[in-house]
Amino acid sequence: MIKTEEPKLSEQLTESGNLKEAVWQAQEEERDVKGYHFRNAVQNGTAACGADILKCFFENCRLAESGFGNQYFADVVFSGCDLSNADFSRCLLRRVRFENCKMLGVNFSESSFESVTIEKCICTYGNLSSVKMKGCLFAESDFSNASFQLCAFKSVGFQRCDLTRSEFLHAPLKGIDFTTCEIAGILLSGPELQGAAVTAVQACDLSRYLGLIVR
Repeated sequence: MIKTEEPKLSEQLTESGNLKEAVWQAQEEERDVKGYHFRNAVQNGTAACGADILKCFFENCRLAESGFGNQYFADVVFSGCDLSNADFSRCLLRRVRFENCKMLGVNFSESSFESVTIEKCICTYGNLSSVKMKGCLFAESDFSNASFQLCAFKSVGFQRCDLTRSEFLHAPLKGIDFTTCEIAGILLSGPELQGAAVTAVQACDLSRYLGLIVR
């Protein structure tokens, strides 16, 4: 059973529709972006570097192609947001939840995930390579053609996800249960599969990586 911690939001959040202004003020005052409820913000291409984001709720925001690299996120919820091609590379995400988000081509490479949940999201062509994951849950989401190469998984669950043609090269899958997922055409070299849980049908498809001929 995968145990994830949910984000711990404050009971009272400051309403705002302007992330750029909140980030600018935080940078000027050398403080964190903390305790905001960003609702319906349409600010694609926002550069939010230089200020950590804590205890914030993003609702129906359009932040495609925004830059969040090298930042710390803790106790944050993204709900119904467009984060397509957003850059979260080399970030630390702790108790962060993404739900019903559009995240095509999102870049999480070289980040660290602790208690991160991605549920009912579209993450096709997402880059999650070299991500260290602990206590994370991915549920009912589309990760087709996404890259998980060189990932380190610890207590990570995939539930009813589309992983078609996703890449798991050099990402040990011991303890990962794929039995509710679509994994047709996933890319790996073979040894990664040791200790993974798959269905009999999935095993037949994966047998090509083990040099087997199934008749």
